[in-house]
Amino acid sequence: MKSNKTLLLEKSDNYFIEENNGLQPLENLPFLNKINIFIGTNNSGKSKFMRYLMSLDRFLFLDENIFISLDKKIDKFNIDFKGRYSLLPNLKREYNIKDSIDLLRSTGHFTNYELPRDLKITTEIRSPKFYYIPTLRTAHSLYLQTKEEQNFTNFGVKYEYEKIEDDILLHTLRKNYSLDKDIEIFTGVHLYKDILNTRNSKRETRKLFENFERFISRNFFDGKAIDIIAEFDKDESRKGNNTKEIISIHIEGEKHSRDLYNLGDGIQALIILMYKIFMAKDNSYVFIDEPEINLHPGMQRLFLEQIIANPDLSKKNLTYFISTHSNHFLDLTLEKDSISIYSFSSKTESDGEKKLIIKNVNAGDNDVLKNIGVNNSSVFMANCSIWVEGVSDRIYIRAFLKSYCKHNGKKYPKEDIDFAFFEYAGTNLDHYLFDDIDEEEQEEMIKDINAMSLSNRIFLLADSDNVRADSKKGKRLAKLEDVKSDNFIPEIIRTHREIENFLPNSVWESILIELCNKKIISENREEIDEKIHEVLKNIDANNYSKKYIGEFLNDIRTSLGEIAGKFILNQSEYEIGEKGNIGTLKNKRALSELVAEKGFSWEILRKSKAIEKLTESIYKFIENK
Repeated sequence: MKSNKTLLLEKSDNYFIEENNGLQPLENLPFLNKINIFIGTNNSGKSKFMRYLMSLDRFLFLDENIFISLDKKIDKFNIDFKGRYSLLPNLKREYNIKDSIDLLRSTGHFTNYELPRDLKITTEIRSPKFYYIPTLRTAHSLYLQTKEEQNFTNFGVKYEYEKIEDDILLHTLRKNYSLDKDIEIFTGVHLYKDILNTRNSKRETRKLFENFERFISRNFFDGKAIDIIAEFDKDESRKGNNTKEIISIHIEGEKHSRDLYNLGDGIQALIILMYKIFMAKDNSYVFIDEPEINLHPGMQRLFLEQIIANPDLSKKNLTYFISTHSNHFLDLTLEKDSISIYSFSSKTESDGEKKLIIKNVNAGDNDVLKNIGVNNSSVFMANCSIWVEGVSDRIYIRAFLKSYCKHNGKKYPKEDIDFAFFEYAGTNLDHYLFDDIDEEEQEEMIKDINAMSLSNRIFLLADSDNVRADSKKGKRLAKLEDVKSDNFIPEIIRTHREIENFLPNSVWESILIELCNKKIISENREEIDEKIHEVLKNIDANNYSKKYIGEFLNDIRTSLGEIAGKFILNQSEYEIGEKGNIGTLKNKRALSELVAEKGFSWEILRKSKAIEKLTESIYKFIENK
């Protein structure tokens, strides 16, 4: 679901926005979200645009819902097609909806539309707090050689060093880009000083740092208690020796502390990114240039997951602007609604003028991958890949795997390192599975799969849709199974119609309440919980394994009945055809996310033999390196 927030800007001579297959001078950035990813090739204007945003002394936001409502009113009063679509951009530019509506009223078309007196069109944020993490960053202290002496005893050379106290990276950035002094730029050069000051600050500041330490502990040191220390020797400092000032990490159960500079590049890179985010003030705006530097795809996933879902960060209500070349960020955004993606590209006109073009795109847009020079095959850098039809499949499988690993004391495989998901909906494989194609196309698809599996092991999950073995689709599925090998495992679901049919009653008992009428629930929660419990004694999801899940829900709805003349379970949750035939779920993704959020134990999930078999097969495939 796209954001309804638009950032209003002054008309630009340098940037153009691509809308409705045309270019317009940039006057607003549509669909602004909590996380906004700018992706494009080098010299496409991503970082320059971020610096432009940081130069603004206020942010003016527009609520698109007002314009959606207005558009409906215009349609209702029969304003012609051209007028409707020329009006809305004009209103955005003028910001004065009242005057525009008065003008429409004078034509006689809009007399019945009453504008609420307290209608608030825009929200203004004055002097927003900006944090900037540039590409010019390091977790290392920087040193200057101050002395060189010949050591005649060891026949070598002795060097002396002094730590550079000035943040020369910061000075370089301010000099090159004239960045405002109010922008808090974090290069990492002063990380030692920042940690030292933080550990000696007020309780509320130390609490933020403890949250940061907890993040490092959970993700890199198996949850062991850690202390990140800015070591300080006052006697040496008084002598003018600052080389003893280092950052170290003490880990519970270890005899010696570890120096930060001896940790891997990946963890150092993540510390630089996450430290400032954890310490940022509430409601701030965080700008990050190329967070993927020194981060493996698995660490890129960890970074993105933290800024999306870490509870300590969620409370801070931060807004992120991120420039990147990483196709992995695009892949990760497929699962999230709180992310907007903007593609940046450049175009040189016949007169030599260069236009910088911005386009708001959908996650997974193949054109964006082409713009940054990524071939689909290069996306798979993990040891193996799990091919699923859509996002809900990957969410279910991830939830099943996590529960399985937790129950059996196994370490959950690292996503994008040990394995990666690939969604084939909309690809040639999707065409192969669901459309009637000729023999030549079928053979070509099989060859492509064989070729890809040579460089990356593939586990393919596909629904059979209960087709007969002698049907065209049945024969195509059989061909996939015929080319099974150590590197290619096709898992065709024949016992169930779809993956949703895997869910046992014990899962449905916990989630059905979320498919019910919200108002009725608010007044009768305990009664409805009891009704669901009783109904599931007589209706078993296992008996619907080859039926559309909507048929199961419809029978549940009938059995739950009504309260105050209204059905308890919403019929809008599943498809109903014109002839009354019942189909599948309308919002499969929402249900899969609900199952994942519940975090069901393996004792509950394994009640479904289909879940148990599939999960064990996938885990074995991932581990069989």
